[in-house]
Amino acid sequence: SHEGYNYWFDNDDLSSSLYSGPREPGSGVLDQVPAILTVISRSHDVASSELAERIYAGLTALDDYLVVVFAHNGMPIAANFDIGDDW
Repeated sequence: SHEGYNYWFDNDDLSSSLYSGPREPGSGVLDQVPAILTVISRSHDVASSELAERIYAGLTALDDYLVVVFAHNGMPIAANFDIGDDW
């Protein structure tokens, strides 16, 4: 019954935002897992891609989340489940 929530965190090392949308009935992955996490490294020692890999590894190790990683152009590049070919 809500339009979603936005959370954000910034410090000298990274900038992150999390959008959590309302759960919608449906069979698509974004209906089942309506959250988007965006993290950008501000560190000279850690690239954004390395930070993303660490977060992906941590989330998928928990076995509690369906995780899809999207490239900047919107194409999925990694997932811990079969996302199909309808992207």
